[in-house]
Amino acid sequence: MSSPESRAAQKDRYAAIIDQDDVTEEVRNIALNYDPLNRSGREGFHVTEDGELHIDDEKVIEEHRIVENRIPNDAIRIVRLPAERGQLIHRYGENGFRLYELPAPVEGAVVGLLGPNGVGKSTALRILAGQLKPNLGALDDERGWDGIVREFRGTAVQTYLERLREGDVRAAFKPQRVGRLPEEYDGDVGSLLEARDERGASDDAIERLELDGLLGRDVDELSGGELQRVAVAATVVADADTYLIDEPSSYLDVGQRLAVARVLEALSERKRVVVVDHDLITLDLMADTVHLLYGEPGGFGVVSRPLSTRRGINQFLKGHLRAENVRIREEAIDFLRRPDRPDDDGEPVVEFPTLSKEFRSFSLRTEPGTIHSGEVLGILGRNGLGKTTFAEMLADIVEPDAGDVGGGVRISYKPQYVSPSFDGSVRELFATETGDVRSRGFETRIERPFDIEPLYERDVRDLSGGELQRVSIALALARSADVYLLDEPSAYLDVDRRVSLATQLRAFVEREDAPCLVIDHDLLLLNYVSDRTMVFEGEPGRRGIGRSPQSVHEGINRFLRTVDVTFRRDPNTGRPRVNKPGSQKDREQKRSDDYYAA
Repeated sequence: MSSPESRAAQKDRYAAIIDQDDVTEEVRNIALNYDPLNRSGREGFHVTEDGELHIDDEKVIEEHRIVENRIPNDAIRIVRLPAERGQLIHRYGENGFRLYELPAPVEGAVVGLLGPNGVGKSTALRILAGQLKPNLGALDDERGWDGIVREFRGTAVQTYLERLREGDVRAAFKPQRVGRLPEEYDGDVGSLLEARDERGASDDAIERLELDGLLGRDVDELSGGELQRVAVAATVVADADTYLIDEPSSYLDVGQRLAVARVLEALSERKRVVVVDHDLITLDLMADTVHLLYGEPGGFGVVSRPLSTRRGINQFLKGHLRAENVRIREEAIDFLRRPDRPDDDGEPVVEFPTLSKEFRSFSLRTEPGTIHSGEVLGILGRNGLGKTTFAEMLADIVEPDAGDVGGGVRISYKPQYVSPSFDGSVRELFATETGDVRSRGFETRIERPFDIEPLYERDVRDLSGGELQRVSIALALARSADVYLLDEPSAYLDVDRRVSLATQLRAFVEREDAPCLVIDHDLLLLNYVSDRTMVFEGEPGRRGIGRSPQSVHEGINRFLRTVDVTFRRDPNTGRPRVNKPGSQKDREQKRSDDYYAA
């Protein structure tokens, strides 16, 4: 039988999430004096011997929201946990994050993990990798492996944990932040793959992931997309029985994402593969089953039962897990339905002629075009075709060899790769870059829509990839400019954050009546947010040509033709799904030149 500490009650419960760094003397006094348990003579909030504010999990009740509502900051959050049920796998500290349930790797299958950031996906991977021993919520005693395994009797997780106990699991782990790879390895790509190749698989990985041209390059010279593919290759060539892949899609174009998916599919025929990814299209293609993770980011996370990939993604979008009768968000994600666009194209803001730029081994030419006020221009194409160079020519960072963008247009630019180079807090960064961050205008335009306030007191260097991305986007939009240019804003953002970005970006552009150019590889995001698209074609790394702006459907259809991929629509949600290459649907759509079924 499961112990009371490790098995959550099957009814609505509440938890107190306490940020000790924000607990001031005022917060402490409010918590102690207004706690309904303390006022009735029982113990609720109290101060520990270490001087920290604390309350036992099982004592938190709905009435503790009185305390939350009275404190002047977010030091205490009382969250309702209608779904905090099942096996408590791990808890970080007395009032720290809690993970319930655990996904089981399956031999011969790709298991996908889908959910917002901060609900335990990385914790689950660390446990499966043997890097973190689950404590089942018990902080004051060292749980032995025998006791841990007994808690999972009769489940698929039991078998996997037994193998962990015996040291019989060899896991290869690709981390989320591939930008740190140059810090861990000093040398060229070829030497790295040779050193990591334990099963004679490097030649196949190099061919499938198109790494031939990178073998002589030093790792610290690679772009984000190149680092991602090298990190995937260095992981899959290891001799392991379980492969844990955290966010392999970031910075990759559609063709590269599909190539990674096929590498992992092939690997799973003989191994166990678990993948965390926020790109629904890629996850849909490669996963055999998915677990949905939900909860309160930073507070708790629950791992759902395994679902078929199609059913799991659809239920994730609708926000309701039918078998478990759990609603994971208040409203369904309406990410795939484009809002109505006004007929008026707006006034021309930027008119650019044919532009060209020659580098040592790469040439770029872009056709002429006009960017109008109040529109979002989505820019798409494979990596290495000059999309970022085009953006830098517009932003006057790179000077074209031929053609003149013209002066007098202020462009606020968020670069493709963001790094935590600022030494100070997020509040100090915004104050330095934009001036007063306390004005009502800043609050309504930037702070609330892009959820920046919770990050204000955090040091910029301590932000996660997704948090740093949010700050960089908000910083670019906070500047006074005629044109806003965002290069790969979806990288490291989870699906919910991408939905929020798309919605808030549309509202920002319409409110400011200023154009925004968005370079991204997430076709769902571009389909939703764009008024028109600009497609880049050519030979990656050798030559690129940027086509004049065209309609969204025409642009995406043209792009998919270049990567030889067709999409159909899911009959229940309307979301685009990749057709299997050579399938009847794939052949039919190619014959009719309808690569992006409407």
